[in-house]
Amino acid sequence: MREDIRLIALDLDGTVFTTDKRITDRTLAAVKAALDAGIVVMTASGRQLAGLPKSLLAVPGMRYAMTSNGGAVVDIRTGEAVYKDLLPYEQACQVARVLAGADAMAEYYHEGKSYADRAGFEKTLRSDLMPAWFKDYVKISRIPVDDFTERVLSGQCHIEKFLISFEDMEERERVRKALLAIPHLTIASGNDFNIEVNSETGTKGHTLTAFAAALGISPGQIMAFGDSENDLTMLRAAGHAVAMANAIPEAKAVADEVTLSNDEDGVALVIERLLAEL
Repeated sequence: MREDIRLIALDLDGTVFTTDKRITDRTLAAVKAALDAGIVVMTASGRQLAGLPKSLLAVPGMRYAMTSNGGAVVDIRTGEAVYKDLLPYEQACQVARVLAGADAMAEYYHEGKSYADRAGFEKTLRSDLMPAWFKDYVKISRIPVDDFTERVLSGQCHIEKFLISFEDMEERERVRKALLAIPHLTIASGNDFNIEVNSETGTKGHTLTAFAAALGISPGQIMAFGDSENDLTMLRAAGHAVAMANAIPEAKAVADEVTLSNDEDGVALVIERLLAEL
């Protein structure tokens, strides 16, 4: 492992979070120790600002959070976005028209909040097929709206990301194919029932390296942790990439090492080792 790591980027779901969506005391202690050592530690999540865990953001020294798969980087102290990579209006409209006919819960992320089509929102909360943790998370973090498509077409929304969650995997594949036909987009997934849509450069990898450069930090000085498809660009970009034991095969293939799983404090283990080598 390189000893000049100056920035640690942490995916959340499947990485920092345990399966039951907790952050262990050991992981929080490791993050605090890294911050105390002068290393920048930031989230690198597909979640919107309102969906980030308060326990992690409250660790003294935590200042930045990458949200929306790279759609924004937020200064936690002020709540202001210090970096944005939004979907262009033309592509956003094309996405909205595809989603208008989808049997799914469609959302767009705008200025740190998530706005969900009301019909899909209510169906998700009633669903017996969606995981309980996801329904609980949706209930407290989404704002349902009746005019989802019209809001996007109005051009008044600064869209960081679209998220679409499905009960029917055949419908998911149909929508994915339709979205892939729209040029200049990034299509990825954070779990096995969603699709995430960002701008062409609105990826974790591009945003991470661009923001790090603004801090005077090179890609070789970045350590990144991840487990899923939407982490691949970040793992490829980082000087030291760490995949979780529970990660998809593609993530393990591009990583420099594979740590223990998200339920075994895999993140803490690597950070502790890094600090011991400094």
